[in-house]
Order: sequence, then structure tokens, then C-alpha cells
Amino acid sequence: MHEIRVTVPEGRAKDVAQLALQAGIKQATVYKVFAYGPNRTKEIVSAETSTPHGKKFADSVLTSPWFDSRECSITTRELRAVVTDAHPREITRPMIEPPINVFEDLWQLNHLTVSYFARAIAGAALLAYGMVLNDPVTIVVAALFLPFLAQSIALSFGPWSGDWGLARQGMKALAVSTAASVLGGAAIAFLHGPPMLFHGYLSPLPSFALSAIIGITAGFITADDAGRRYLIGVAAAVQYGVFPAWFGFALVEGFPDRKTTLLRIGTFAINVATITTFALVGYLLLDIKRKDVRAFVRQRAGESE
Repeated sequence: MHEIRVTVPEGRAKDVAQLALQAGIKQATVYKVFAYGPNRTKEIVSAETSTPHGKKFADSVLTSPWFDSRECSITTRELRAVVTDAHPREITRPMIEPPINVFEDLWQLNHLTVSYFARAIAGAALLAYGMVLNDPVTIVVAALFLPFLAQSIALSFGPWSGDWGLARQGMKALAVSTAASVLGGAAIAFLHGPPMLFHGYLSPLPSFALSAIIGITAGFITADDAGRRYLIGVAAAVQYGVFPAWFGFALVEGFPDRKTTLLRIGTFAINVATITTFALVGYLLLDIKRKDVRAFVRQRAGESE
């Protein structure tokens, strides 16, 4: 359930309200406000509705020929409850999220802030320590910290949507997470020493299959406002993190034979490519229209149709 709030120049609210009704929303509220900065009156159209209707409404506004991001804005808010005459079966339908939510969420999760570095380093150290002890509890706890899933999704959704800035940001964040895992493995090797008891490295084919499942599921949950995203994030973090953590440990304590070393490095590359690719496949299976998403990206960038 979402509230979609559209702010437009004075006189445009009737057009927006009409789009809301066409999207299947029974009621849209219009009110006037005074906007400081531009110092003029604007109109706000607010609609509280199910997620599918909210997506349809937001998409129709963004693709309207009169929509200009320099004059108009859209905000979305996830709601806990909406009490109307609509049956809960309809109003609570969780799919499909507006593209606005998906991309803004990905941008937010890929900013390289102090807290991002802290999460990546803490998660990497915990993961490496859990691998040394072969302690599944510690490994799972570490995976809750490690930022990997949103970064790989940004790498696929960015180019597909035409938002190359998001793709570059995702690549930077993924590189930081990988480097942190390597450093975490090296630090645990210095502080604890061998042996590393963890030996649960999958071979390429099973790893590809598991990564494909994780990727497709990740694509689905980006469009589901009731999904438990952190659970699939844990699975993705383990798929990503164990190989660079092992690599960092091996940098200090020494690598195994050449075949094993190349196999593990190659499997890591397979995991990255597979989850990134299949996350987009999962999103596309929901029949998301590429032109609508690209229209949103252009509007957000302030470009003209």
C-alpha cells in the first residue's frame, strides 16, 4: 500500500487527478500550497491506494507529455494500513512497486558513506572469523552486515534503464565490499592464524544454479513491498563474500594448488555475473515496461522527452 503524492504547477491538478482515477484509484485529494523558493502557489494531488494501482498512477504521471521534473515532483510513501470501503484482499496487494521506489532505493543503498565502510569491514571480519571456525551462526550474522545484493542489482538495472550513473555507483560499491572482504580475511589470518576450517565452496555449476535462483528472487523482491529483502540479501552475501574472504586469508597464509585457486576465483566471477544478470531477468519476468522505466530516469535527470 502506498500514498502517491504529485506536486504540480497551479491549474494542473485536474489532469493528475484524472490519471489517478484512470489507474483504478477511487479517490484523489487535491489541495493548494505555497512553495517558497519558486515563491508561487502549487497544487498537490494525493492518492492512497494499493501498490499495483500506485505504480500505474505514478507511471502514467511520469510518462505524461506535460510532466517536467523542474516544475513537478512525485513522492511515494509506504503505508501500514488504509481503511476504506475496498476489501483488504485488493488494497493490500504488494506487487508491483513503482520504478521510482526501486531506483531511489538502489541509489540510497549504494552511497559510499562512513556507515557503508563500517558495515562492509565489520561484516567481512565476522565472515572471515566464522569461516576460520566453520561456525554457521557467525557466518549468517556476518551476511546480515555485508552489502552485496543491492550493489549487483544496481549493475544490472542501471544499464537496462539507461541510468549509467547508478551502474557506476553500484560498481564502486561492489568493489568496496569485495575489497573489504579481502581485507577482513587477511586481518583474521594475522590475528587468528590457520587453519581455516570452512570448506563449503561450491563448484562452478552448483554455484551458478544457486546464484541464478538468488538473482531471480532478488529481481522479484525489488518489486514487492511485502518482501523480506534481507533474507535473500543474506544468501547473496554468502555467495559473494566467502571467496574474497578466503582470498584475503590465503594472501597471508598461502594459496592451495593452482587448480583450486583458479577454480575459486572463477566461481566468484560466476557468482557476480550470474546474480547480476538473473536479478534483471527476475524483474523482467514481472512484465515491467522498459520505456516507462526509462521515461522515469529521463524525467529524474531533468531531460526532455
